[in-house]
Amino acid sequence: MKTRFEEISQNKCFISRLPIELQTQIFSECASQPYGQLMNEHEAPQVLLLVCKYWKNLASATSSLWSSFEAKFGTWALNCRGPKGDALILSRMRLWLHRSGNYPLSVKLVYQPPTSISRDGMFYCFLTDVLMLLVQYCTRWHDIELSIPHACLAPLLKATPGLEFSSLSSLVLNLNPSVHSESLDVRTFASNCRQLTRLHLNLEAGRALTLDDCGVILTQHPNLNSCKLYAQCLFDGSTQALGHATDRFILPALSDLHLMVYSPPSHASDDSPSPEAALMAFLSQLELHVLTYLHIEWLVDEDQSLWNSFHPHFVSFLDTLEPTLETLSLGYLPIAEEQLLDCLRAVPHLISAELLFSLGVEPNGSAITDELLRALTLTSGMGETTALLPFLQSLTLQCHGSGCSEQVLVRFVDSRSEGELHTLRALKLQTQVPIVSEEILQSRWSDKLLLSVYER
Repeated sequence: MKTRFEEISQNKCFISRLPIELQTQIFSECASQPYGQLMNEHEAPQVLLLVCKYWKNLASATSSLWSSFEAKFGTWALNCRGPKGDALILSRMRLWLHRSGNYPLSVKLVYQPPTSISRDGMFYCFLTDVLMLLVQYCTRWHDIELSIPHACLAPLLKATPGLEFSSLSSLVLNLNPSVHSESLDVRTFASNCRQLTRLHLNLEAGRALTLDDCGVILTQHPNLNSCKLYAQCLFDGSTQALGHATDRFILPALSDLHLMVYSPPSHASDDSPSPEAALMAFLSQLELHVLTYLHIEWLVDEDQSLWNSFHPHFVSFLDTLEPTLETLSLGYLPIAEEQLLDCLRAVPHLISAELLFSLGVEPNGSAITDELLRALTLTSGMGETTALLPFLQSLTLQCHGSGCSEQVLVRFVDSRSEGELHTLRALKLQTQVPIVSEEILQSRWSDKLLLSVYER
């Protein structure tokens, strides 16, 4: 005669035998994944359909599970090997969009170029079909990230005037250059997304935007709290927003700003301001009341001497951020070490700094040497602790390394790791020339676990 336990074991699947609290926890963990993988049946939420009939019905009816997904296209494996795979992806995307009900949509589309050139044109057509399907649900767009060729976005841009992005909060566009692509009117496109709080635009490797365009975009989106822009260093100050000229970009909520600026095109007007003048004019029009994170990356081919006359303006801009700025990242600015120290003195309350310079030998001398390390070394005297950036907790340095010595670096690290109020929790050092010996790494820093030093 069968026992009661044996009857239950045969009539119920394994998951049903678990306590309801544990079942709930397992389901909740699966449901909390940020982005479901559209083509992976072994990850949530699709794996929930395989557990048992009850879970299949429950998962299928839970709209929030299907409202967030990521799809990657382009490679042989990711695209399911041809047109049949294309049809499968479109079919599955339709199913997910249907199951998502009325929930706001969070979608990532990532294009990875195929190894076979012959399929490239076919992929463009396929991605266009994918976008056209997604556009049908644009009123539910909430968090959208598109990393695709520029040409694939053309149908969406044509339809832009009639589209409504009433729920769109976060937009990330990484549009790779493509041959014979249509020009992108990003001002018109962005104007339909006025409620955005997060906007990242990298269009054609920074060639599709100017700083004037950036000014229009910032003016159109006063609610932004995070913004990343790649732009050509062109700015004439004649920004038009809502039909009116504006000389201030007021951003009361912006806390996170990334700005990558590139050399102007070779066909730029001869009377255009220099890149240095354009950047300073643009920065001077920003009103940033709560900015805590600033990243500026200078990808312009210019002589360092041209920066010198504009450097005081840059320091003045940093001065305006002093009350709120906590993290500063400077990449490849054409500045000398004393000018770098000026920048750091302007923002004394930083808790994190990233200072990136060329790994090669700088013709005018490195901006990171023992002088900078000494300025950052805490010293005690007359009951007071003095140094640049006394609250620094994280520091990233990238340079050639020939101007830095092990002795000065060790003294700096030791001064920042002795007191609770002045603890350096992370140090990332990338240099072409080794500075720290293996013995120091093992004997002095191996037990601190707060420091991570990397050398090339």
